[in-house]
Amino acid sequence: MIINIRKYLLYFLILVYFSGAIGYSFYPAFFKPFTPYTLVFTCLVFVSFQNIKEYKYILSFFALALIGYISEVIGVKTGLVFGEYHYGDALGFKILEVPFVISLNWALLINIGILTGSLINQKPIILSFISAAIITVLDLLIEQVASEMEYWHFSDGIAQIHNYLGWFVISFIASLVFQKFMLSGNKKIALLFFSLQVFFFGLIYINKLIKFV
Repeated sequence: MIINIRKYLLYFLILVYFSGAIGYSFYPAFFKPFTPYTLVFTCLVFVSFQNIKEYKYILSFFALALIGYISEVIGVKTGLVFGEYHYGDALGFKILEVPFVISLNWALLINIGILTGSLINQKPIILSFISAAIITVLDLLIEQVASEMEYWHFSDGIAQIHNYLGWFVISFIASLVFQKFMLSGNKKIALLFFSLQVFFFGLIYINKLIKFV
């Protein structure tokens, strides 16, 4: 019964991403308020397919969320981590000027990076490098539309190399420390979720370039 529920939730999430990518390209004002709820739902569905019976996995996931959140707070307050930027309103409720859901996003992306990277190589250092590269490349894609989507805004108008170095270094260290607690996770699901992220932001970026609307 639980397996069936997870399966239907996954199907629904895929539908949300496909319809959201198309809908957001044409009616952003309507779809924007759903952003934080979609992120929470994405995280819950992803975690439901992981090794949640293992307490070290749960602790690691929350630790990654906390690390991501602290990094963002320091980043927003000082500009030292990612450059000068501030968050918009699309990601919902903020604490210390940082949306609460961004912590879940950090944990989700690092978890996805580790599991997806492990399909290529599982040697700790190499896996951490691949994981950080996957996460940073995804951030590079997101940055192309983040400002228009009211996620966040950089003072220079767009993220600079400082931002990507920050993402890579934090992701590399986090992957190196926590990968041993996450390698038993569902790699196929991680690859699917990575693909959904690429599809969603990729389609919105293509619409931005071609200017359908």
